[in-house]
Parts: sequence; C-alpha cells; structure tokens
Amino acid sequence: MTESDSPIEPLNRAGDERSRLALQRMERALVRAWLAASDQLPDADYQTLRYAIGLARLHEFAPANQPDAADVRIDPQTVLPLRDWLLTHLHDLLRSPTSAVEKLTACREAIHHCRGLAITVRRQLLDTHVDAFDAEALDREAGQRALVVVAGGGGGAGYVYSGAFARLDDAGLIPDYIVGNSIGAILGLFRAQRRHGDQREYIEFASTLKKRDIFTPSRRRREFCLGGLLHLHLRALHRRMSVGPLRRPLRLDEMEIPLDIVVAGLRRRPYEKLGADMREPNRGPQRFLPMPLRVAARLTRLLQFFRSDMVEPIVLGRDTTTRAVHAVDAVGFSAAVPTILQYEPGPTAGVTREIFAELMYRHELTAIVDGGVADNVPARAAWRGIAAGRARTRNAYYLAFDCFVPRLDPKNLWLWPIMQTVQMQMRVNRVYADTMVRFHRTLSPMNIVPQADALQMAMGWGYEQMDTQLAEVQEMMRPVRLDGAADVPVRRA
Repeated sequence: MTESDSPIEPLNRAGDERSRLALQRMERALVRAWLAASDQLPDADYQTLRYAIGLARLHEFAPANQPDAADVRIDPQTVLPLRDWLLTHLHDLLRSPTSAVEKLTACREAIHHCRGLAITVRRQLLDTHVDAFDAEALDREAGQRALVVVAGGGGGAGYVYSGAFARLDDAGLIPDYIVGNSIGAILGLFRAQRRHGDQREYIEFASTLKKRDIFTPSRRRREFCLGGLLHLHLRALHRRMSVGPLRRPLRLDEMEIPLDIVVAGLRRRPYEKLGADMREPNRGPQRFLPMPLRVAARLTRLLQFFRSDMVEPIVLGRDTTTRAVHAVDAVGFSAAVPTILQYEPGPTAGVTREIFAELMYRHELTAIVDGGVADNVPARAAWRGIAAGRARTRNAYYLAFDCFVPRLDPKNLWLWPIMQTVQMQMRVNRVYADTMVRFHRTLSPMNIVPQADALQMAMGWGYEQMDTQLAEVQEMMRPVRLDGAADVPVRRA
C-alpha cells in the first residue's frame, strides 16, 4: 500500500484504513479552521461536526464505562452512509487551501443534513447493539480522543522531549499511550512509568550521569545486537528502573501508561551481503583512529542500513509476549546504533533473552538494532497500536515529536545525509500524525550525556516549542457532543 498525504481513493470503502485516515485528517483541518475563525461557526455546530467525524470512524471499541465488556465490532454498513456523506461533501473542502472563513461557512451550510444523519446513525447503533453498549459509552467513543505521543529518535537532540512532556503535564494533558524510538524510547520510558510523573525529576537524574554510567569502550561478545565501537550497558538506568524489595527489572507491562518501543530487525541475508568492514567494525585500519573519528566514520556509512530490504520495524509491547520484556532492555536495543553502540541484555535477563531469541528466529534476523533505521518517528506504528486496542479507545489524537530535523551544522555536516534519509521515512508517518512538532532548537545529536546546564536548556526549548502548539492540542483533546441527540428516543428491547 502506498500512503501519501493527499486524498486516497476509494475514500468511502467501509472499514478501510484509508478512509479512516481521511476522516482523521478532516477533523484536524476542521479544528485548525475553527481555531483561526471560531466566530464563523457556532460551537454547537462545530462540536456536532467533530462528533459526526468520530462516529464515522467507528469500527470497533471497548465501552469505557463497562470495563468487563468485550470489544464490540461495529457493522460497517451502519456507519457507511455518514462516512460516505462526509467524505463526499466535506473532505475536499476542509483539505483545500481555501481560507478558514470559507471552510467554516460551507460547514455551516451543511450542518443541518450532517446533524440529522449523525443522529440517525447513532440511534441505529444503539438499537443494533442494545446489549453491548449504552449511549454514554458510544458518545464517549465518538466524542473524546485519547492522547497518543510518538517520540522519535535523534540522539542528544531528543532531550527537548522532556520539556514537551513537562508542558503537556502542566496543562493537565496526560498521555494515554506512548510509542518511542531510540532517545524517544528512553524519554518515553521515563514518562510512561507513572501517569503523574515529574519530568524535572528525571532531568535531575540525567544531569548526574557520566558517560561510564551509560556506555564504555569495552568489547562485548555479540549475541543479539551488532558488534559496536562502544558497549551501551545503561547500568544507571537499570538501577533506576528496578522495583520491589529484590530490585527486579521493570517490565513493559508494568508501565502506568501503555508504552511500545520500536526496534529494527536486521535481516540475515541482506546483511551477509555487506562488506566485511561493515560486519566487523573493530577490525581494519579504522581501529587505530581516535574514538570520535571512528564514531564519525561509522555514522557516515549508516546509510547502508536505511533500506526496507535490510531492516524491518518490530514493535515491542504490541503483543502480550513482548510486553514481558524488561523495559530498559527494550530501550537499550532501540538505541543501539548499528556498528557503533552495541546493547546486550545481561546474563540474568531471563525471559527477555528468550523473547529476543524467538524474535530473531521467527523473523530470520541477524541482529536487533536502533529502531530509527527502520522507522524514526513511528506514527504509523502508534496508529496501528490504537487499532489493536493499546488504549482505552480507538479514537485517538496523535502528537508526534521529531528532533532529528535537517540543519546545516558545520560541526556535524557528516550527519546531513542521514538526516535527509530519515526525513524520507516521514512521508509515510506524516499521514498518521495529527500534529507533528519538529524541534529546531536542540542539543547536538552527538551530545548523548550532556551537562546539567545543557539539559536544562534543552528542556526549556522543548517546553517553549510545545507551548506554541498547545492551543491545537487542547482543542483536539476537548470532548465534543452531538447537538440534539438527547432529544431522540432510543428503542430498548
């Protein structure tokens, strides 16, 4: 399937991923138009339109007010008339380059028919599923979105995410689901551990770290990861993320906020075709260079791994098996830059080692490495995680963080080709994200263990940039209702 950010045909096929994505983009465009010219459309009509779009996306959900109820699969033919009407009459209008005033004027003219159709579909759903859910559960599913945060990779540049998380927390916006990759996985792990955690506490912890607390130049026998110039052991993080009187490792399924971690599986056959110097980074003349030059030389050759035939994204946490992985082991693999940073779980990792061994066998992999080479800002993975039931609802708002934005930095010019290649992945992921926050003020990607003042500066940058996006986030997260629905009786068996 080829994804793009333009309207996709056929848009009105019931239950189709593409049509649900088109409805999602419609709602985003409606919200942005209303924020720009809210006086052009009464609030009740605006809420009705948003509710109708949420109802048209409905395909499966777990009633939030009935925790023991099974997931309900909606007959697509019931919502098809509403979905078809919205996509036919409002999709192109809302997605067009016309002004916010023109868009909302047209919406105001269409609201009467849209409201009547939404009320009819809502009543039919309640009649058909009378034993499965009630009006309260249906209205919550259609009118209230879960907050999904997608945190991409980018080395030390990703410390701005701590400020973005802090700004969301200060606004009372608690993520319902987090998907992270590389540095985004590490910062996502900090945030997901507790629903009401303090990001400043984690920054204080990070400011005490030394390089030896994170990695060492020592060699490590290769088992699951590629051999690297540095051993990424994350000992300080292992100590921080242990629980109970015996200080056992924290697992992914013990997060208070559901957390998925993206890693990349390196396919065995394409990898074996690489040259020997790529497969054995600690051999050859490069081993006599100073460590910074050896790292730079390796990074310039990473492009060989950014190929769909070479790597495949694997989402840890998506299924019950990988949810038992130790959380720090998951982020360790997600941050293991091929041939540079090698991560291996410790000998006492137990079930984690068994799970990764099974993954490698099942997918015919030679190694598991940094998720960024396969999917740096994994918005599509988050979208499919919601479809698989990873949050309390299938109706979600996707807020994506990207810190690896191409910029001409004289000190890091050799990173430019990698940044450009990573941005090519974004053509797919932009389709799935409602809001993509691209952080332009960041630390250097190479500054993996920054000093305390640099961490505070990065946190401030992230806080400020998230503040500029906050109005849109808050509006997207505002619950909406269907005006007039309370006046329509629902038949009960």
